[in-house]
Amino acid sequence: MTHENTDYVDILRTHGYRVTMPRMIVLDAVCAHEGHAAIADIQRLVYDMDPTIDRSTIYRALDVLVEVGLVVESDLGHPGKVYSIAGEANHHHLVCLQCGKVLSIRRDVIMGLKAQIHEAYGFDLQADHLTLNGLCRDCQSKKPPHSL
Repeated sequence: MTHENTDYVDILRTHGYRVTMPRMIVLDAVCAHEGHAAIADIQRLVYDMDPTIDRSTIYRALDVLVEVGLVVESDLGHPGKVYSIAGEANHHHLVCLQCGKVLSIRRDVIMGLKAQIHEAYGFDLQADHLTLNGLCRDCQSKKPPHSL
């Protein structure tokens, strides 16, 4: 994943934020993870780049990067949130509440759901990251049968 094709300097300044080295390092760390990065993953990468950046600075930088739309914050049902670079292809997930497995939802399935919502409610869904919770196929098969 990359943020290099985005004018992140302009985006930060347009929203009234300064472009600081810690913010750029945190953005680089999220990007370098190539996927959904937990805070521990981001911290590890940030500390490798600059061990003087403390945890609270990382959290504040993430808050700013999420606010301006450079980073997407998601809750995939695991302890803590995960972060990814915004603007990547829209991605949606199914999260198993029992085992924690995360599955990606195909774009055509989501487009069909968006069309059905629009038809039924006249509502134009603008979701670029959707998470649906439930039970995966494996966990469903492990459920005990209903007793009579």
